[in-house]
Amino acid sequence: MDVEWQPDAIIRVKLNQLKKDFFDYIPKNLDKIESNIPVFYGHVIATLEKSLPEVPDDLHDRFIDSITVQVLEVSKKSNDVAFIEKLFDYSLRNKKKKTGRGLYDIVLGLKMINAGRYADAIEQLKKYRSVDALICPAIAYCYFVLSTQAGGPEETDPIRRPNTMALASREQMIELARLQPPVNRLKDLDVADNPAIDKIYWFMIKQAIDWFPSERIFFKLGLEKSFKDGKRDIQENLLQIAIERFPKDMYFLRELFRMKIENRDAAGVSGVVKQMTQQYPDELEPIYYGLKLSIMTGKIETYYRFRKLALIKNIPNQALLLLDFAFELMIAKQFEAMACLDEIKVKFGVQHYYVTLLEYVAHDFLSDDEKKVKQAKKAMIDSIDEYCLKLLKIKDT
Repeated sequence: MDVEWQPDAIIRVKLNQLKKDFFDYIPKNLDKIESNIPVFYGHVIATLEKSLPEVPDDLHDRFIDSITVQVLEVSKKSNDVAFIEKLFDYSLRNKKKKTGRGLYDIVLGLKMINAGRYADAIEQLKKYRSVDALICPAIAYCYFVLSTQAGGPEETDPIRRPNTMALASREQMIELARLQPPVNRLKDLDVADNPAIDKIYWFMIKQAIDWFPSERIFFKLGLEKSFKDGKRDIQENLLQIAIERFPKDMYFLRELFRMKIENRDAAGVSGVVKQMTQQYPDELEPIYYGLKLSIMTGKIETYYRFRKLALIKNIPNQALLLLDFAFELMIAKQFEAMACLDEIKVKFGVQHYYVTLLEYVAHDFLSDDEKKVKQAKKAMIDSIDEYCLKLLKIKDT
């Protein structure tokens, strides 16, 4: 009998549940797993094939990777290179595509850092610097520690020249700025969710900011990671320094704008818009953020003022139609909002599919359920914002 077809999204959900089951199983049966790795992988494969016999090869291999890394995370032998090699060997044998050794090399390199094997870790990691933003700082940290062990000058000494290892540490952070690798790619692969390695990353980012005060990329990489990791305190601290150091940098102003909105700090958001306008008086982008703020606060006079400025700056008609519609809805002028929507239907032409979605969301604004109305407002503002950002070619760089 043919196996029932399931969308990949459903398979991922079931795989995540199976992964959670194994994550509970592994610590409780760690001694048996460590003493007989082949039997453990036999159990993993048998369970996987019974639960999801038609899992795609890539999802199958990602699952094996996750299980392998979890064993290593909880194992008492996680610093034993021979054990790690054996674990990785059996893991690779049980993967469909027989690839992914690089991922295991990275895990081993990070474990070497935890074990204090800094020179070995450098050799293990150096060819993977473009994989994730974590790697260069990890290598830089190894050089940093080795520089102190070599009896080099303290970092606080501005007179004495850093030794070779200390210079190599700085070179790795320069390499990070040059490569600009993806942030949290390893975490997306269920690897390197390691507080100790994260701590190393933030330590080296701070060092790089001190070493290279005019280089913005270290702030950018730090902000991106702090946002993805939900580290609000680090995000706020980095932004405060970045804005002081680069007051005209629109990327940092955008990040500050977003953070103030998340904090529901209307006065702070207004201040950011004012700063943007002062720094970029001829640009449309600050005016757009003023319109967005006006929609969120429902201040009619402020919206009209920014709307006039937007017209002077030749804002695309589609963006203005959407913003007018959003504003009328937010201030509960349903008749006016529907009139705007009718005009949007005419002007958008072939993009009528988007108008249909807006129409459905707009109906929820009439609901007696306060939670439903709140969700509708957020969905509508987020959707129109994304559309306008692309239409106005506002890039997050």
